[in-house]
Amino acid sequence: MKLERNWEIKAGFLTKARNIYRKGGFNPAFYAYRYRFNTYPDKFKIGKYPLDIIAEASNICNLRCSMCFQCDQELPVAKTTKVSLMTMDTFKKIADECARYRIPALKLNWRGEPMLNSNFTEMVRYAKAKNILEVTSLTNATLMDEHICREIVDAKMDQLVISIDGFTKEAYEKIRIGADYDTVLSNLENLISIRGKLKKPFIRLQYTESDLNRHETDNFYHYWKNRVDEITVSYCQDFGSPEKNNAMNTPIHEFCCKQPFQRLVVMTDGNVCVCATDIMGSISIGNIHDSSLKELWTSPRINEVREQHKTGYYHLNAMCRICAHNIFLANKKAGRQDI
Repeated sequence: MKLERNWEIKAGFLTKARNIYRKGGFNPAFYAYRYRFNTYPDKFKIGKYPLDIIAEASNICNLRCSMCFQCDQELPVAKTTKVSLMTMDTFKKIADECARYRIPALKLNWRGEPMLNSNFTEMVRYAKAKNILEVTSLTNATLMDEHICREIVDAKMDQLVISIDGFTKEAYEKIRIGADYDTVLSNLENLISIRGKLKKPFIRLQYTESDLNRHETDNFYHYWKNRVDEITVSYCQDFGSPEKNNAMNTPIHEFCCKQPFQRLVVMTDGNVCVCATDIMGSISIGNIHDSSLKELWTSPRINEVREQHKTGYYHLNAMCRICAHNIFLANKKAGRQDI
């Protein structure tokens, strides 16, 4: 059975089209980038350079959300790198190469809360000064005070995704352990107010649906749909790894991952892996301090992973086999598959 992604945009066709225009405006480079990003994986095609770079500003988090690997003792992500917060020098090397190779998209988040890095807004400003087409990040918004809001808007950050998993204080704080619901709402309202009629950043809310908040999903959507630019609903997916799961006991599905044909993920210390779901960095292909993004993009290891997916043998890679089954389980639980 072919697997679906485990998230969806809550919007009709016209709203989705409007939002794409709001992001791209009259810039043909944006639409060319999105076309390649969405179509290249289906054709098993790779460009000269990746289309998207994830630069992990932080691999630590100030929350312990109920569905997150940050509170899973079997997945100690902070121990996978030498440093917890990416240095400005490492980030500049990444951003400089993105600019040199005209890599269109740069994300500043991965496994941790990026605003724990005191250089976060400087990173945004530096990347936009390099004319990188789309600079984005995800945050839990607990640290997004008025100063950071103003910095983000002034730097013309392209998109900010804010994770809010509840419509009531009770549900939200039961899920997002360590967060204060009222503070997060105040921070979000500040960002909306400071941005005003400006187009950037594009504000997307990400709502992770679970048994704890499923009864609030509709209320959440109807309240926020006209206050922010976009809302996505994702479905709880277990984050596995070869360190935690026995791949040989994991079922095989019809599956081909898009990520090896789209992006590279740079960890806080510069180590590079192939996929954003590989939270323990088990498919490592090198380090940004030893090789360029261009060299890493065509390295033998990533080409081997691509060939496995292209030929239907993704399951020979333990991490890919575990990930595919976890996507299957998330879809099944959400009722999105005819199992």
